[in-house]
Amino acid sequence: MKQSIIAIALASSLLAITHDARPAPLVSASHDVESTVTVALVNVHRPVSIESAAQALATDVNRERVSRGLAPLARDAALDKFAAAKAMDMASRGYFGHTSPEGLTFADRMRAANWPTQYVGENIAFDVDEPAAHRAFVNSPPHFSNVVDPNERRIGVAVVNVGTHQTFYVEDFSQ
Repeated sequence: MKQSIIAIALASSLLAITHDARPAPLVSASHDVESTVTVALVNVHRPVSIESAAQALATDVNRERVSRGLAPLARDAALDKFAAAKAMDMASRGYFGHTSPEGLTFADRMRAANWPTQYVGENIAFDVDEPAAHRAFVNSPPHFSNVVDPNERRIGVAVVNVGTHQTFYVEDFSQ
């Protein structure tokens, strides 16, 4: 519940347009049930996947893990596709949340994908760039617990940009 309140507070700050058109970051971990937030996008272009930023995000996750004596996570093509679908959906429809505007939850998406394990987690962010998104994940306890969970073995990552300083980041974790 506390994370939902934080997400809503961050979302309301996003709606205020700043002088440099940089929205306040939004972050959410799949540990909590949340409401979907409509994102006020400015100067939007067609959603574009940015693999170099996705690779940088995966590298940053593994750097965090190794620095704590944990094994690095292997990039998983199926999880990458799962993350990409979520990032593209949020980007193309202008919302932020693990739950779609129609009420489709993270758990619903995993079941629909016939994911072989129930041990999964997801971090999502809407931020200005990859380093900022990674810092947001590391500085948020629910996100950080996904990043350094010793039970995780695989990661899927997607980064989708829709405009200047308007990028969606998705990390999906599994055994």
